[in-house]
Amino acid sequence: MVIKAVIIDDEKHSRESTQILIRKFCPGVVIAGVAGSPEEGVEMIDTLHPNLVFLDIAMPRMNGFELLQSVTFRGFEIIFTTAYNQYAIKAFKVNAIDYLVKPIEPEELVKAVEKAKISMEKTFSMNRMDEILHNLGGAGLKRSRLAFPVEGRIAMLDFDSILYCESDGNYTRLHLTGEKNLMVSRTLKDIASMLPATGFVRIHHSHLVNINHISEYLRGEGGEVILSNGSRLRVSRNRKEALLNALFQPPKA
Repeated sequence: MVIKAVIIDDEKHSRESTQILIRKFCPGVVIAGVAGSPEEGVEMIDTLHPNLVFLDIAMPRMNGFELLQSVTFRGFEIIFTTAYNQYAIKAFKVNAIDYLVKPIEPEELVKAVEKAKISMEKTFSMNRMDEILHNLGGAGLKRSRLAFPVEGRIAMLDFDSILYCESDGNYTRLHLTGEKNLMVSRTLKDIASMLPATGFVRIHHSHLVNINHISEYLRGEGGEVILSNGSRLRVSRNRKEALLNALFQPPKA
């Protein structure tokens, strides 16, 4: 079985040493891509669709756990890499296949890759990613922003800056504060799965709205919402109940 792998690490010497070790001791692993930043890593995973990701945990702007919550493609196994032992417990709590402490020992690398290979042969990795994302949420990891690929670059957006998302076929237009908008190559369904369900609600097949930016709800068959920037969006009749439930849901303690 040939394993297509991606390495994501912000430290150049770590990326290079991991590549050398994999090529020397793991002949069944093909390195499909190497990313030097979490933003580049998100794009690489969603573009290359690897079987296995070697993921550094402690990275600037977005750590490894937050990166996992930003990707759309989820059909891969994960081996966390870290120089800090305190991350080990959390790595196992989120159900990673294994973790390696830097500097990586060849014997530990081979064992981790073999575990990943066995898991790939037994189960579909998408299930593991679903478990990981669920456990991350359960562990109380708070996200405040996501990475979006936009015209050859990665845009880091705070949730609060997103007024609403508008479907445009296989793309989604993100309407932002400050009268800005971005077109991203994600379907509205993909975007909805990436954003926190408690902060955003689908009010129409074409619109996903940030609850915190709803200024008014105008009653009607479906009704309308008025956003903080004055935009008016129609609410479809079959999504009215979900909107009202979201609006009247008491805040979490």
